[in-house]
Amino acid sequence: MRQSNEPYPRRLLRHLVDMWFSPKRFESERLYERLGVLFLKRYVPTGGDFFIRRYGIRIAQIRGSLESLIRFERYTRRLEGIHEIAFLGFLALLDFGFAVVVYVVLILSPAMLQRHNRLRVCAVIGRRRAGQTRGAS
Repeated sequence: MRQSNEPYPRRLLRHLVDMWFSPKRFESERLYERLGVLFLKRYVPTGGDFFIRRYGIRIAQIRGSLESLIRFERYTRRLEGIHEIAFLGFLALLDFGFAVVVYVVLILSPAMLQRHNRLRVCAVIGRRRAGQTRGAS
């Protein structure tokens, strides 16, 4: 087991964050596709297919290198976290029923899209890393 110079609370927090954002056993691309993320992906204003084609808006620069894929995976974590924090804010400030509607429409859907993207990119990262270790040995 690798030792770290990080203080224990920071290592624990990093571990908890990794557990939260890592793909779960029940998650699959097909699950999120059935929940409608491909429809959402078309129209999301910060880089959906429609906006990329029409206006050239692109929020993630993925070049295909392992480093850019890892940066994108971290970016999906950040975006999902922002949506989850926003939900907690809506829940604290607004009526519960309205907060649930806002959550499903504006927060859960983009968070599902980020999880769907992360599933796809984590698979590619895993294949790339496996290829690098095979090539190095």
